[in-house]
Amino acid sequence: MEGNGPSGFGGNILGGRDGDEAWQLPAQSRVQLALKGDMEGSLFSKHHVWLVIQPERGTSVERRYSDFVYLLDALTKRYPFRLLPSLPPKRIQLQGRYLAADDLFLERRRKGLERALTALTSHPVIKHDGLLATFLNEQTDLTLYRKAHPFDLSEESHTRTLSPSDLSKLPQDLDSRLTLLRQRIAPLVEHWTRITTTLDRLAHRRLNQSKEYEAFKESLEAAVRVEREQGAEAYKQRMVEQTEREVLATARVAGEVGETEGASARRKLETVVEEVKRHREIYVNLRDLFARQTTLGIDNVDKLRKRVETNTSKLSILRTASPRPPTFDADADRLTSLIDADQRSIDQLLRRRDFVRWCVWEEVGWAFRCTSLLSLALKGYAADETAYAKRLAEQWGALAEAVGADAAVM
Repeated sequence: MEGNGPSGFGGNILGGRDGDEAWQLPAQSRVQLALKGDMEGSLFSKHHVWLVIQPERGTSVERRYSDFVYLLDALTKRYPFRLLPSLPPKRIQLQGRYLAADDLFLERRRKGLERALTALTSHPVIKHDGLLATFLNEQTDLTLYRKAHPFDLSEESHTRTLSPSDLSKLPQDLDSRLTLLRQRIAPLVEHWTRITTTLDRLAHRRLNQSKEYEAFKESLEAAVRVEREQGAEAYKQRMVEQTEREVLATARVAGEVGETEGASARRKLETVVEEVKRHREIYVNLRDLFARQTTLGIDNVDKLRKRVETNTSKLSILRTASPRPPTFDADADRLTSLIDADQRSIDQLLRRRDFVRWCVWEEVGWAFRCTSLLSLALKGYAADETAYAKRLAEQWGALAEAVGADAAVM
């Protein structure tokens, strides 16, 4: 999108692209997930149930992980050349053990499923899909609903007809631009994976630090309680009380600092960490889109053309044969039917080729527009860290003032 996309975010790839919408996307409306109580099901097939909540609609439905798998598989069949999210794993292996019910693992799965659904409900095409609407709103068990109401999973290219205007928007050097992007995807995924890991560690380090401050506070208070036990006046000088007051003031501020650290860490995990993970997934989803284009975008046009050429040659020889064979009419009709059928298939596959190229190009544009959401996240991150630093300065400043005031009295 010329004039809209910054050069660091695909501007050189999208240069010259027409677009009516502003580059910056508004904040996305998030679909929320909550774990519904304990695991359900029989002894050998227990599973978690997730509440899928749409806050703006005030609705919720119950879904299993397998329902999410079905949704993504079905949407991949319908929209193989669209930007689709991936799901978090059903379980992970750690030191020879499979984790599927660990609290931290479930929380990460919850957030991963939230990001996937939010990506689907924000996509300009997929958000209107009837299957997605059913997943989000149908109160019936999805497996039972599918059996009673089978979904049509025909590929989008079979029902979507492109106009000459649509095709005219494709750049002449489309292949070279996409090749350039393909070359960058792997290092982009690698760098943003490292960034998300680092930011997540920083947030958890701050969360752990809040617990250390709480432990620090409790130890300081416990020490003063021991010093103030009955009978301590027999060996403790009166002036020690001044130190005790300062220790308690430090304990109080340590508790306040711990609360500030914890609140900041939790907000960071819910905001910028999630947004950076979402940003990383844009490139992961582009990588997967290109992989699907490679495997699912192939066709047999060349083979069909060769067969049409062969059958056309046979028909020409048959028509010029003298005398004509007794089966001339039947043979001519058969060859003509084969040629017509193959030509229709060629025309259909060529339209699909055009659609695949057009669709992938549209999705590249959408992917880079989605990167604009990182700008909102970073602005919020800067504001939060500024407020966090200011609050810490106020708390430690209050302690310095309290200790200094007591010292002055002495």
